[in-house]
Amino acid sequence: MDNIYKGQLSLIDNSKLNIPIHIIGVGGIGSWTALLLAKMGCTNITIYDDDVVEIHNTASQFFKHSDLGKKKTEAIMESIKEFSGITIKIKENIEEEKIKDGLVIMAIDSMKERIRLGEIYKDKFIYIIDGRMGGLQAEIYASKAPKYLETTIDPDKVDKGKCTEKAISFNCAYISSMISNLVRMFAMDLIDVDSKQYDFIYLFENNTILKQSK
Repeated sequence: MDNIYKGQLSLIDNSKLNIPIHIIGVGGIGSWTALLLAKMGCTNITIYDDDVVEIHNTASQFFKHSDLGKKKTEAIMESIKEFSGITIKIKENIEEEKIKDGLVIMAIDSMKERIRLGEIYKDKFIYIIDGRMGGLQAEIYASKAPKYLETTIDPDKVDKGKCTEKAISFNCAYISSMISNLVRMFAMDLIDVDSKQYDFIYLFENNTILKQSK
């Protein structure tokens, strides 16, 4: 297997990539993140989503036109096996409530759902990486589960134009790349999970970083 990853051996120790990774939502952010992590060598990936592939999903998400009508999880599992050789696991949305440890990647489009899951996970041994997108704005938040709720806001105050219903392919890919690097850093113990949080906001419109903290 080392021959597959020989181009990255100086960048990451693939023996550390078997950590449990749970991707909640496999739309614009989650679908590309699952692909990048599998290609990076992560072998313990589980994805959660109950939606089916619709035509508008093919513009910004990792789906083929031949996937139309399939469950997103099944389509992603098949494509990732073909593109990376990695077999990922799929589960129904309700199973996300049973996650007890590992990495959770939030790739959903609802602040209300983020808060609900944050409450469920807050006392568990979980590290959360959350990608958020609104058109030409990218946001990434990462922290231990007990601190995650600090990154959320009142759902009634969410700018509907800044949530993930507005998506373009390069923003999805950008956020997924940032998340994948955070997974690398987490696996390599390059993040002090007990004392550091990662918050990042980037505007594509004028190439401006609004917020960056570690």
